[in-house]
Amino acid sequence: MNEREYNSGEAPKLEAYYDQMRKEYLVQDHGGGWVSVNETGLKRIMRQLGFDNRPRRGEVLSDVEHKLVEIQTRFNVLFAGPVAGFMAGLHETPDARFLVTKSPTIIPAAVRPWPTLEHLLVGMLGHEQLVYLFGWLKCARAAISSGKRSPGQALAIAGPAESAKSLLQKLTTLMLGGRSARPYQFMCGQTPFNAHLFGAEHLMIEDESPATDHKARRMLGAMIKSLTVNEDQSCHRKGDTPIMLCPFWRLTITVNDEPENLMVLPPLDESLEDKIILLKAERKPMPMPTATPGDREAFWNTLVGELPGLLAHVEGFIIPPELVSQRFGITHYQNPELLAKLDDLSPEFKLLAIVENHLLVGGQVWQGKASDLERAVTDSACPYYYEARKLLSWSTACGTYLGRLKRRHPARFVHAHTGEDRERIWTIHPRAANGMNGLFHTPEQNEKP
Repeated sequence: MNEREYNSGEAPKLEAYYDQMRKEYLVQDHGGGWVSVNETGLKRIMRQLGFDNRPRRGEVLSDVEHKLVEIQTRFNVLFAGPVAGFMAGLHETPDARFLVTKSPTIIPAAVRPWPTLEHLLVGMLGHEQLVYLFGWLKCARAAISSGKRSPGQALAIAGPAESAKSLLQKLTTLMLGGRSARPYQFMCGQTPFNAHLFGAEHLMIEDESPATDHKARRMLGAMIKSLTVNEDQSCHRKGDTPIMLCPFWRLTITVNDEPENLMVLPPLDESLEDKIILLKAERKPMPMPTATPGDREAFWNTLVGELPGLLAHVEGFIIPPELVSQRFGITHYQNPELLAKLDDLSPEFKLLAIVENHLLVGGQVWQGKASDLERAVTDSACPYYYEARKLLSWSTACGTYLGRLKRRHPARFVHAHTGEDRERIWTIHPRAANGMNGLFHTPEQNEKP
């Protein structure tokens, strides 16, 4: 700063913010984003812009130091970093002022052919399931494009290896802002830190090592409820105090369809089933050669080039009236074949198998309270008592599982309130003579004896 600028009162222009948590400063780079610098780095930038590093006559602080104080006291933010769904710049909520350092990349839709993508998706999911994929994508695109947050189900896809599940996840990342993160460790309680998730619109669980522990699967289910429904999320960086932010998130999960891989998915109880869309993928020949690295690169480039056409189709897609959800935009769906496999893996189904093999042998009917059933299957006289004790490890587990079994098998599980204490008495019927176990998945089937 020269003497003329001193006398005229002119001052160099600098836009910078102070990150209270990390004790860092944020300045704009040449690309319009924001980079963090320490105090020494910011002083160097200010001197380059013309700020004087010497105190004026009669003052204690220099122009550089005056500007540092102003930034710390007037332009401080509680959080600085990318936030899913937010464009770069300063944002304020009732709870916090935060600086978004990088914008998502939104691919614009354009009406054009997308034959390769259509061939891939139809072969992979079939027309019936594609309705749910297109509806899910339509709602997600509407939310991220408008900047208005809305809840969205988790999209899970299960199928054999090489059925393009992971490929669809990569394309989904591009369609929803271009950024992805892996939340599995956080969602299963393996780490309390989740700040790395807040810079990605697309949260991906992909072929993770399955957590067979029932508590871990239940925790994953609870986290899915939170991520799909709650707008405000706690952002916890290591060494920082958690703060509340409102990211745009969509969660996808891909797994192979063998039972041990399906164990990644949480049990689909009544509180979770409307928050997951579960699709079954088929392995079909790819619409282009993929044998060599060059083939795969050409295939990927073709798919990416067709994305604007797919997005135009998605944004113009009309969700059938019977599938409209007031909460999520499109209603949930679970592929019946996959749902039956998940039922086989559920703790209530395992309890049913113990009851059938120990208490319903020879067509017997069992009757009693949930506590009576628990004692019967955990007694050392029961050959399955070890498995039963693991299943019924918490106080109300038996009653909870009976309630879920009644929902799946209403003809086999009947209860009534009797006695002065109005306790619930259960009657459990054996399998029907035709051998069907009652694992039905439609209301009409549930009414069968």
